[in-house]
Amino acid sequence: MSKKFVDYYPLTSELLEEIRRKTLYLFKKFGYQLIEPSMFEEYEKSRSLNGQNSIKFMDSDGTIISLRSEFTPKVAEIGAKNGGEIYPIKYCYFGRAFQFLQQEAGDLREFYQAGVENFHTSDSYYIDLEILILAIESLLQLGVDNFTIDIGEVNFFKGIAADYGIDDASAEILCKLVDKKDYIGIENFLIKKGISEKVIDVFRNLTRLYGKKDKINDAYKFAKNEISKSAIERLKEIFDKLSNLGYEKYISIDFGMVKHLNYYTGIIFSGYLPKLGYPVLNGGRYDNLCETFGKKLYAIGFALGVDRILNCLMRGGKAKVKLYKAALFYKEGFFEIAIEKLLRLEKEVYFCSNPIDIQQAFNISKELKIGEFYYIDEEGIKRYDVEDQK
Repeated sequence: MSKKFVDYYPLTSELLEEIRRKTLYLFKKFGYQLIEPSMFEEYEKSRSLNGQNSIKFMDSDGTIISLRSEFTPKVAEIGAKNGGEIYPIKYCYFGRAFQFLQQEAGDLREFYQAGVENFHTSDSYYIDLEILILAIESLLQLGVDNFTIDIGEVNFFKGIAADYGIDDASAEILCKLVDKKDYIGIENFLIKKGISEKVIDVFRNLTRLYGKKDKINDAYKFAKNEISKSAIERLKEIFDKLSNLGYEKYISIDFGMVKHLNYYTGIIFSGYLPKLGYPVLNGGRYDNLCETFGKKLYAIGFALGVDRILNCLMRGGKAKVKLYKAALFYKEGFFEIAIEKLLRLEKEVYFCSNPIDIQQAFNISKELKIGEFYYIDEEGIKRYDVEDQK
């Protein structure tokens, strides 16, 4: 089967369910409410928000609709239309999204995302911190500990672009080159624009502003206006606070992380694992999106690439999910008693649909790597440890 489509077999499905359980438990602990947005969207609205990557088709009434390609726009619409008097509004989700082609890696048309979105009425450094802590803890809760969260601030770049008179259209192209650390691409693009070598060198140097706290001091050399300076101060505060909380080993500063200028409005971040050339989570502040749905709200959130994390856990041998905690077998003539016992058990078990003898019960349990089982016969219900059999 093409790798565009994925079937989840029992062990993978159990691991997926374990990821769902752990992430949603953590999200709810921070006060985020679970929502399930519709899988369908109006295509024209989807195209304006998500670009051309939506899978579209015609409904029976002739309307063109599409499958959701990500969760954030729909969650933002719900936040804007369903808000009350108490803020922040906190939503979380876990489900499938669909795209023609994932932009960063892989060839999946359908994939799982888990994430949170926080909507509030004023800018808040504390909410930025909360979201970043949730992103870090999400990976830790899933047994991933060798990751790095790169944190940037788009206003640092916006301020520098404004200083040197870079127009909005050129800044949008340039930001992508800086984000990709495309040293040669930056040079070629700005030369064609007639930009001086001195200014070109400034933007090339932005690609090197990556690392720990020392890069914050280096960034001040390029900040000439309050927009860029405020962005540096925001990153410094966040880095210091996360370090005080014991998260410094998991975070890095990246002043060259820019992404989309027209979408992100402040803090942005991505999570990476070693030897994986694309992120397992992405997030950031997007304070203008809710206004397109009729209400001005500040917003920040992130999404986990669940399939990417799942694959990393399985390849790294960290997938420790067992399909069954126990098994239940019965001898011919004891089906009714077996059903009664099964319904009373409070743990998930493998129930053998057909009657078998005790030796077969041991053999099946070993094959399924089950440590214990119950067997029902004329002597009653007995529990057996599989390892006890010689």
